[in-house]
Amino acid sequence: MNARELQMIVARLPAPQPITDAFEGRGEGIHLKGSGVYSSQKRHLIGWLGEYGGEGAYNRKNPGKDARHFYTRFQCAPGLLWLAEALGEDPETLERGVEAIRGAGKKDAAQCGAFRAVVPWERIAALIAAKANPEGA
Repeated sequence: MNARELQMIVARLPAPQPITDAFEGRGEGIHLKGSGVYSSQKRHLIGWLGEYGGEGAYNRKNPGKDARHFYTRFQCAPGLLWLAEALGEDPETLERGVEAIRGAGKKDAAQCGAFRAVVPWERIAALIAAKANPEGA
């Protein structure tokens, strides 16, 4: 799956997500609170994925990687939480992910790594597949 395909999937997901919204409502979602750049994590991911084929705002040296690469490199834990929640990850796993983020300190990379240890790319890929084929046929 490439980044554009993931962007199209994200565009179809509902923006409000109760666990992510509660996490960010406590001021823990530093990428939205006070930045004024994105109105939601959905918008954040759509914008980020839309620039993924080129240098984008971060002057990427190797643009155009696939969706897995995006997930393993994205440095916004609330965005990763939102993606997993919007794709239908179970609430207990999401709460474990939130606790992992909280326990990882203030650095974005550490928070994201902690969340990805709970919800790795393989799980995201499985959730995407389940959304594409809800009957499991």
